[in-house]
Amino acid sequence: MAALAAWWRQIAILWALACLPAWAATQATAPAPAPVPIAVPSGEVAELRLMDRPIAMLRAAIGGATPAMRVARAQQLFDGLTEAELAQPLGQLSGTLGDAPMIAFRLGDRLLFALAVQDLSPEDNLTLEAAGAQAAAALRQAIAARRAHLHWPNLVRGMALSLLGLGVLAVLAWGVSRASTALRARLRTALQRHVALHLERRAGQFDWTGTLFQLVARLVQIVAVGVVLVLVFAWLEFALEQFPLTQPMGDRMGAFILHLLSDIALSMVGAVPGLVTAVVILLITRAVQRLVSNIFKAVQKGQISVPGLHAETAGATRRLAAALIWALGFTFAYPYIPGSDSDVFKGLSVLLGFMVTLGSANVVNQLMSGMVVVYSRALRRGDMVCIGDTVGTVASLDALSVKVINLRNEEVTLPNAVVVGSAIHNYTRHGSVRDTGTTEGWQAAMISTSVTIGYDTPWRQVHAMLLAAAAQAEHVAASPTPFVLQRGLSDFYVEYELFAALDDPRNRFFALSALHAAIQDQFNTHGVQIMSPHFMAQPEQAVYVPEARWFAQPGSAQIDPAARPHRAPSRAA
Repeated sequence: MAALAAWWRQIAILWALACLPAWAATQATAPAPAPVPIAVPSGEVAELRLMDRPIAMLRAAIGGATPAMRVARAQQLFDGLTEAELAQPLGQLSGTLGDAPMIAFRLGDRLLFALAVQDLSPEDNLTLEAAGAQAAAALRQAIAARRAHLHWPNLVRGMALSLLGLGVLAVLAWGVSRASTALRARLRTALQRHVALHLERRAGQFDWTGTLFQLVARLVQIVAVGVVLVLVFAWLEFALEQFPLTQPMGDRMGAFILHLLSDIALSMVGAVPGLVTAVVILLITRAVQRLVSNIFKAVQKGQISVPGLHAETAGATRRLAAALIWALGFTFAYPYIPGSDSDVFKGLSVLLGFMVTLGSANVVNQLMSGMVVVYSRALRRGDMVCIGDTVGTVASLDALSVKVINLRNEEVTLPNAVVVGSAIHNYTRHGSVRDTGTTEGWQAAMISTSVTIGYDTPWRQVHAMLLAAAAQAEHVAASPTPFVLQRGLSDFYVEYELFAALDDPRNRFFALSALHAAIQDQFNTHGVQIMSPHFMAQPEQAVYVPEARWFAQPGSAQIDPAARPHRAPSRAA
């Protein structure tokens, strides 16, 4: 025991000299003997790693040396050992330094580091002897790795194996590239063969097969790139494990990729029930949507009748019902989508909602106005209408706008909000003689025109001339019978208004032109003056065009009716 105590005092003096130069300098000048260094908790934690291998966690300050200083000195001492010194046996000595139990690790006559009881963490629930055993085992592995690292044949062997692995990697990458190219070529050939065989059968239809082949080809390319990246990672791990210094890093890379793959596999397996539930909900939603759509289509075609639902509004109602059903379906399926409860998914949902809220105010206004246009049944495709200053045939009723083809064959797009805010004159809503084939109980679309005639012309003669002009005018129907109203008795003339039915409402403006021409011929034939525009004074003679001057140059030839534009295209069914 005396020899052991003397040996421990010698180790303590060596430790003090190595760890505390300042304390040694003080001892050189002080007359009293030097006190033994004391180990106290520092509140800091420093990990001692040798050859990238964890040895121990140091938490105590010994004689003023912090854990970081102790780690740095141990690493400096270990890196300075020669191959011969590393071959010496590893020993450890237990004892106390002051009042603190400690274990010192030495290699030959070199003290590597000491592990004090203050270095232990209460959470580890280890005794000083158990922690010393673990540190000794780790230290032996580090010493063996250091010796292998200093032995140059091991480095040559590691370099050769790494180069061999790189060659294997190149061959495998080349094989994956060739396989990917060959598979995409096969897909392209199959696509061309499919298009050649089914082009005539699928004429006028969109072929989804081509898009599917392109998607599969892109997936093949992505998988090939992923396989190459996995091979590169495997080679890098293999190359790092061939050298003692980088072997721990290679082990950590292998553990990382295995942990990552296991997490991905477990996540995929855990997401299967939710995906199945979401798919079932969406399939049920699709079945319900098809059932409701078929009902609305039957109403639109007149096959069934539903109270409160008209054929004109069945199409728009069907689209609204489909959107509502799918919205409910996605709402029910949303919680079962993998990642729907993650913060990223929630943040993206909030961002999209914020963007839609800010940018859709005008769009929502147009959509709501479009619903008003549709459900008011004010117009439909093919109707001849007047909306504000625009007159023409309705080409389409869209969710955001109404398109009208005017008499100049121009397409005018009117936003739904403008249509709702304007008076809509529909010239074709009550049908035509050509549509109904009968006049019984039918209200025809009519046109009217006004003339002002002086008081010197009998009103009965004016009525007869206007009715005769209506009978001669083109596109004017004989039934219902045209009629004349006296709209006003002014200072210089009487205002007459002629009303006549159209054979087709879409010929409205051509009928008005023909009616005006016929009225002028009738009044000129009978020498009756039309008092429009106003005269400043009553003329001595009636102002009219005698029949002998009707065909004066350049109007001597009859105007060919076929040379002028015909009526607008017939209304779509």
